[in-house]
Amino acid sequence: MSQKELDRIRIIGALVEGRMTNREAAEKLGLCQRQIIRIKKRFVVQGAAGLVHGNRGRTSRRRIGDEVRESVLKAYEEVYYDFNFSHFAECLNEREGIGISRSSVVRILKDEGIRSKKSVRRRPKLHRSRPRKVAAGMLWQTDATSFEWFGRGNGRATLHAYIDDATGIVTGACFTENECMAGYVAALGMGIEGYGLPMAIYSDRHTIFRSPKARAQDDEDRIEGNERTEGNERN
Repeated sequence: MSQKELDRIRIIGALVEGRMTNREAAEKLGLCQRQIIRIKKRFVVQGAAGLVHGNRGRTSRRRIGDEVRESVLKAYEEVYYDFNFSHFAECLNEREGIGISRSSVVRILKDEGIRSKKSVRRRPKLHRSRPRKVAAGMLWQTDATSFEWFGRGNGRATLHAYIDDATGIVTGACFTENECMAGYVAALGMGIEGYGLPMAIYSDRHTIFRSPKARAQDDEDRIEGNERTEGNERN
C-alpha cells in the first residue's frame, strides 16, 4: 500500500468519525467535495479495502498513473459531470490535453462507481406541420429556457432567443434571471440591430404575451369549432 493510499485512508477515516469536514478532507487530498462524498460512501461500505486500487499487486500493460486518474476524475466531477462517457473522453483529448482512450476513461469512472449519463428523450410536442418561410426576415420564432447555463451550483438563468424561421439563424439572445418581457425586448432589439425588423414574430402562449382572458377565448373558439393557429403570430 502506498503512502498516498495510507494518507487517504487516515483522512477519510477521520471524516467518517466526524473529526473533519468534507471541505477539509477535500483540501487535504486535493479533490472536490463531490469526490470526497463518493469516496466516503465507499469507505463506509467496503472499509479501507475500498480505497485501495483494485489492481493492487497485479501488473497491467494498460496501467494508468495516479496523477492521470485524479485528473480524469477531477475533470469529470467539476466540469463534465453531465456528459456521457464517450463525449467526456473526447473532451479530455481535445480540450484538456489528456491523451487517454475511451475504454480507460470508462474503467476509471466505473471503478469509482460512476455511471454514464444517458440522454433523456422527451416526447415531441405534436404540432401541425407547416413549411418554413421562404425568405429570411419573414418570421422570427421566440422562446425562453431556464437552465444552469453557467455550470452546476451557479444558479439558473433564463435564455431568451429569436430564431429566423427560414434560415435557422439565432438573430438575438439575452440572459435574465427569470422569463420576462425585458429579456424578450432586449433579445429582439439585438436582432433588429443586426438583421432588421422582421415581418412577423411567433411566440408561445405565455401570459407575458397573452392575457388569461385571451387564452380562455381561444378555448371557447376551439369548442365551437373555430380553432385558431397555435401560438401568436403578429405582424
